[in-house]
Amino acid sequence: MRLIIHKNFLFSLFAGLLLAISLPNFYIPFAFVIGYFLFFKVINEEEKLNSLIFYALTVGFIFSIINFNWISYALSKYGGVNAFLSIISLIIFSLLLSIYFVVYALIQKIFIKRYGINSFFLAPFLIVLLEVSREFFPFGGFPWNLNGYMISYIGSIVNLASIFGIYGLSFLVVFISVLFFIANEKKSIFLLSLGLLTFLVIVFFPEKQVFSLDKKIKVAILQGNIDESVKQKQNSTEYWKQVSDIYIDLIKISSREKPNLIILPESALPFDFLKESIMKDYFLENTKHIKIPMLIGFDSVDFDSNPPKVFNVVALIDENKKIVEIYRKVKLVPFGEYTPFPFRFLSKLFPYLEGYDFSSGEKPKVIKYKDLSLATLICFEVIFPNYVANFSKNANLIINVSNDAWFGKTSAPFQHLEMAKVRAVETGKYLIRATNTGFSTVISPNGKFEKLSKLFKRQILISDVFLSQEKTFWVLYKKWNFVIFIFCFVILLLLFEKKIPLPPQKFKNS
Repeated sequence: MRLIIHKNFLFSLFAGLLLAISLPNFYIPFAFVIGYFLFFKVINEEEKLNSLIFYALTVGFIFSIINFNWISYALSKYGGVNAFLSIISLIIFSLLLSIYFVVYALIQKIFIKRYGINSFFLAPFLIVLLEVSREFFPFGGFPWNLNGYMISYIGSIVNLASIFGIYGLSFLVVFISVLFFIANEKKSIFLLSLGLLTFLVIVFFPEKQVFSLDKKIKVAILQGNIDESVKQKQNSTEYWKQVSDIYIDLIKISSREKPNLIILPESALPFDFLKESIMKDYFLENTKHIKIPMLIGFDSVDFDSNPPKVFNVVALIDENKKIVEIYRKVKLVPFGEYTPFPFRFLSKLFPYLEGYDFSSGEKPKVIKYKDLSLATLICFEVIFPNYVANFSKNANLIINVSNDAWFGKTSAPFQHLEMAKVRAVETGKYLIRATNTGFSTVISPNGKFEKLSKLFKRQILISDVFLSQEKTFWVLYKKWNFVIFIFCFVILLLLFEKKIPLPPQKFKNS
């Protein structure tokens, strides 16, 4: 009770709230500055270890509950999980993600006791290092809602991502917050002016011009808008015919515009295109007169494996409906497409986890056909900055297919869209999103939405896109970015070591 009635608890609540509403689909401009100010204030003033852990956990918990509320929606609406258990799942997830906030707070406090208030200049390095770790851990990573997305909506500053990636934007977010915090604590006009100058640079940073574009092609993006509750009836004849007819009609309509490529969303076809079936014959018979290449998404089962393996697949078929190449999803969603080994027992509580797990594809594979070299990202693969940069290096167009129907009208589709936008900027290539329920879009290399669908509306987007072999600074030299980042961090530590203002101190006993 003493911890809850303390002012630091109120600061922690507001810090988590303000950091959360800086992200999509809230985007309250620069709320993160006040959010981090309050968080830094708590870390700086709290001397008791257990209290600091509690307050940092509070910041992370409020941040996560607000930004990831769509988890409980997906579990209860489509996962067959009762409302109570879905809420408990969200709470557990939020507490686990809050550990990052606790780890940062504890490390920062150690530096404060050694270097004083100036140690907050280490905060951008510490927080970005923790963000980088989220791309790989746990369970293959979950780098969703990084700090950089708090300013990536600014049409000019997002283009810094082509040099420094989303992590550069994250560094900038925390650095600005640190400037204002230390300026207030030290009553420094210089640091306040520097913070305001950085703020103005962000606002008035010039927009990137798109160069190095090669051949132009016309694409058709099909958004079927099929409710997830309908998709879950995929074993019925009524289902596969209904879904097939929807996409057959959309293919016929879009073909009138004579596109060079027609793109269907993730798991769009209600059958395995790699195997012969009545369903496949029905689809081919009704589209045989349409001589246009298509990129199609479907689930595929390899019965030759023991046990059988299930893959999330996209395939490019040519104008004669022959398969050119396929890509099997590599980055699988933990607890969505597979259950990590220690947690298999959860399938008894969560019905949607029963049955076969999806299997991961072996490696990223660029699909090549005539002038096209496609980096095909399935669903949440698009949220991984390093993975996308490596995958797209030898591609001239990025295509992200997804089924965001699971998320409903929560903030998740907005968050997913923003992350895809930054990937286009980072790689310097056009990025096309084809989703079941939205947002489907065409994003230019400078982060502009040239076409954008509406949520939960059956639509066809027709757009011209340019193929590009450009490799941005981020794609070519991201490893060097990281080396320089670590070098600067070490240099700053050495400078602090030369001017230690206070002797090392310990936490007070609780």
